[in-house]
Amino acid sequence: MPERIQIHPNAPVSATGGAVRVVLLYAGFSGLWILLSDRAVGALVRDHDLMTRVSIAKGWVFVAVTAAMLFFMVRRLVRNVASREAKLQTLIHAIPDLVWLKNGEGVYLGCNRAFERFFGAPEAEIIGKTDYDFVTKELADFFRQKDREAIEAGGTRENEEWVTVAETGQAMLLETLKTPMYDDRGNLIGVLGIGRDITEHQKLVDERGRLQAQLNQSQKMELVGRFAGGVAHDYNNMLGVILANADLALYQMGQDRPERKHLEEIARAARHSADLTRQLLGFARQQPVDPRPMDLNEAVSGMLNVLGRLVGPDVRLTWLPGTGLWKVRMDPTQLDQMLTNLLVNARDAIAGTGFIEVATENLTLTPGDCLSLSDLKPGDHVCLSVVDNGSGMPPDLVARIFEPFFTTKPAGKGTGLGLAMVHGVVKQNQGAIQVESEPGRGTCFRIFLPRAL
Repeated sequence: MPERIQIHPNAPVSATGGAVRVVLLYAGFSGLWILLSDRAVGALVRDHDLMTRVSIAKGWVFVAVTAAMLFFMVRRLVRNVASREAKLQTLIHAIPDLVWLKNGEGVYLGCNRAFERFFGAPEAEIIGKTDYDFVTKELADFFRQKDREAIEAGGTRENEEWVTVAETGQAMLLETLKTPMYDDRGNLIGVLGIGRDITEHQKLVDERGRLQAQLNQSQKMELVGRFAGGVAHDYNNMLGVILANADLALYQMGQDRPERKHLEEIARAARHSADLTRQLLGFARQQPVDPRPMDLNEAVSGMLNVLGRLVGPDVRLTWLPGTGLWKVRMDPTQLDQMLTNLLVNARDAIAGTGFIEVATENLTLTPGDCLSLSDLKPGDHVCLSVVDNGSGMPPDLVARIFEPFFTTKPAGKGTGLGLAMVHGVVKQNQGAIQVESEPGRGTCFRIFLPRAL
């Protein structure tokens, strides 16, 4: 068991020593006064009546002198105690952490100014009261439970707790240390508490974890992208051989030959595989591109008819172009691929009727905005957003949607490469993509592309 902490464990010894010194000084002075004064009176005064009066006067002088001595001694002691008390109070109140002391029943014996702000009351109004006078019953029960745990353990106990500062109404996370305090006889005096605001520290820890997760995800995607690019190149070479031989055989084969349909199936499957290869190359950022300055409003407007047929008659497609839109620099083919994949996914997430909204706007991102958007620098950007009212996704699925070959669609309905390709295209153009989704509340994709200089 840890050693018990006493409040001023040497105080009884110091007090006893000080009292003994005062008594000895008083006894010595008294004895010396009586001895010397009696001899002086006996030697100087022979008249009995006069001796009586002189003895009475001597007694009053003794009382006056001893009273003066006691006054100066007690004043010195009180002044020293008051000075030490003032220094202790100044030290406690200067501590930015919350400091308080309760007795064994949870009644407050004292606190500092930081704790006064927590309860929104001065120390004089806090002393003599309990947690139940200031906070909710649930929180007060929690505080009392932690007090009991510290008392039962006989040593310091640490815990974290979310509280609300009464003075400002601001929530903060406290790292609390509670230590039972004992007197020199081992009797419990109370529980000393120290609470430190670690809200900002916790935010930094969470932010560090988020950035580490982003770094891990980026490294994983980069590794998978390199692998996918290598596989796609080799696969594309084999497809070229298959397609060339199938087309050559079809060219030399008559239209009435029954084997022709099998060759056509081979050629059709090879072309479909070639489409998958292009998606893999797009994800791996190895597909040849021709970036150029372009107006997203003009580009999307030119695709509306095709996009409308793509989503079908049961889904309402709304186009909200931003005014005075800045230009971005990218390959128009990549924009077609991005929008097509995003709208197909949005359409598939809608059961029955629904809507899809495509919008653009200018945004100037600050360093704070870029904290949640990895690999993005502050400055002018164009935001392209696609919003649907489909089924939505839980957070665990949102974290994986850009992984190649990961899909939430039934077997045969998706390859898992569409969003991976979108992610690759966005990164290839020094942009960032943000996803917000909740089950039953739809999904919002925001693509941030740097303004073309």
